[in-house]
Amino acid sequence: MCCNLKVASLTLACLFLVSACGSRDHSNVATSGDTKVSVDAVRAALDQKNFGLAASLAEKLATQDPANVDTWLVAADAKAASGSRLGALAALESALKHGMRDTIRVDEDHYLDGIRSSGEYRALLARFGLVQPAAQAGDTSIAETATGTVVRAGDVSVTIPNTK
Repeated sequence: MCCNLKVASLTLACLFLVSACGSRDHSNVATSGDTKVSVDAVRAALDQKNFGLAASLAEKLATQDPANVDTWLVAADAKAASGSRLGALAALESALKHGMRDTIRVDEDHYLDGIRSSGEYRALLARFGLVQPAAQAGDTSIAETATGTVVRAGDVSVTIPNTK
């Protein structure tokens, strides 16, 4: 009985070790064998209208080069093109966090057309101090944004689109 219990315990321990080897988390495996993704590769996928691939490549690129502003801008393009408005806004936020202050690049980016008109986009720019009021007095203000001029008086707001 004693030997059977020891054999059973040893067998059980071996099974745990074998199963642990098979279910090991491979997320920390070195990527030396993986090919590096570039901004150009994501742009090529966007040019080919393969938006799912572009978004996937952009996610990989963001893990490879997270401090690069161009990484986040192309990720915003890929997310917007694949239909993820919130993902595109998050990528733009990352670009801003990493030092991007050139909103003209965003203004001219056709993939981000739908995002620029959103309140979330204006709030994001305001958080980083990129939306400056042109004139302000009391409860009224005039602010220049990427989509146009916003005039506010009390609870009334009018947006005059840019004519670029």
